[in-house]
Amino acid sequence: MATITTTVTDTFWSKWGTAINLSLVTKESKSYETQETTKSISKESIPEGFLTREEVAKHNNPRDCWIIINGKVYDVTTFGKTHPGGPVIFTQAGRDGTDAFKLFHPPKAWQALKDVYIGDVHNDEPVPELLKDYRELRTSLMRAQMFKTSIPYYVSKFITVFAILAAALAVINWNQSYLAVLGSSLIMGIYWQQCGWLAHDFVHNQVTDNRKFNSYFGGLFVGNVMTGFSLGWWKTKHNVHHAVTNECDEKYNPIDPDIDTVPLLAWSKEILDTVDDEFVRSIISVQHWLFVPLLFLARISWMYSSWAHASSFPMPRWLRVAEKTTLLIHYSSVIGAALYFLPVPQAICWVILSEFFSGLFLSIVFTVSHNGMEMYTNPKDFVTAQLASTRNIKNQFFYDWFSGGLNWQIEHHLFPTLPRHSLGKVAPHVKALCAKHNLDYQEISLAAAMRAAFDRLVEVAAIARASLKYS
Repeated sequence: MATITTTVTDTFWSKWGTAINLSLVTKESKSYETQETTKSISKESIPEGFLTREEVAKHNNPRDCWIIINGKVYDVTTFGKTHPGGPVIFTQAGRDGTDAFKLFHPPKAWQALKDVYIGDVHNDEPVPELLKDYRELRTSLMRAQMFKTSIPYYVSKFITVFAILAAALAVINWNQSYLAVLGSSLIMGIYWQQCGWLAHDFVHNQVTDNRKFNSYFGGLFVGNVMTGFSLGWWKTKHNVHHAVTNECDEKYNPIDPDIDTVPLLAWSKEILDTVDDEFVRSIISVQHWLFVPLLFLARISWMYSSWAHASSFPMPRWLRVAEKTTLLIHYSSVIGAALYFLPVPQAICWVILSEFFSGLFLSIVFTVSHNGMEMYTNPKDFVTAQLASTRNIKNQFFYDWFSGGLNWQIEHHLFPTLPRHSLGKVAPHVKALCAKHNLDYQEISLAAAMRAAFDRLVEVAAIARASLKYS
């Protein structure tokens, strides 16, 4: 897939962006032509201060971005350049962003909208019953205190991760053999994975109501120092993932950065069709063989992208210094611990294997949640989009712990700020919502989810091989 380097305000974050000039994938603006239909409304008939949805839809790119929220229209073109949440705001350009806005913003954010308000939607249609029921469900869950955090629960999670770290170090303190190095590095991989889930919960504002604390303690300490990722980098791309899960533009260039894995993997035939380069197609033709090795290497790619983000992404100088300093503390601590407990050869093996295992353990959870699900170009309403692109893994005690609660991926995507310990509790309500509106609530075993993702890779690889034969 062709990529271009440009400014972040014109683009969406690419998971595989590297180096100082990060690779960013531009969302192409759709061209709209005025068509005379029986439903068309002449400009003369629209009262002053009102805009049609057709008019809003024309302003659908970062250079000209209008958004609908609760029937009101906002021009966020200028504001979007300094949006605290990053370029995710542009994923809603020309659309109704009501649900995305409500899910990711605190109440005080409504005040900021006043400065960019430009009108109301003219003759707006009633809210669809699905969205009305979804919003009522969210309100009822809030009243039932489902969004209230259990501090003892998260204290226990911190105790658990530090116990895992202690166990990993105890193994190599007790024995410096390569077998001990293997065992310790596997435990370290689990430690970093579990730290990643904690950082994930903080940045989703699940742990406390104090967003600054969540960002700085959860981001800089839990994310950067403990986990070794720039939480600024992760949050920038993860926000886009939640807003447009598995969505592509009209040419099937991925908008969701989590499926933007070309030139290494193509998750659908349509994404493969965007690839003209024969060498890239030859890589994709064997992607099912590359898949598992790439999972091991994922953490190294994310570490590289983290440093690139800290070096070049627009941010205050103090934050750039804090990002780099905390990442360096992580790396120096890991290398220091390795050299303190182990001879140099074993220390090198321990660090590398720990990175490999962590990448594998994190990637497994990401893969089974969304890969192998629908990838689409026509924007859907928020609820339908999440259910079409997301699946749950049948609950088992170990996997619930191992995945940081993300076996309840549907509930997490519908209610991103819902604390981890409440996800399973709201699942029956979500199932009832899906049953009422005839929506597929997909819940399958871990093995079946892995198989579905692998089968998708095999299918696309076969198409890529066939295209090479006849080219």
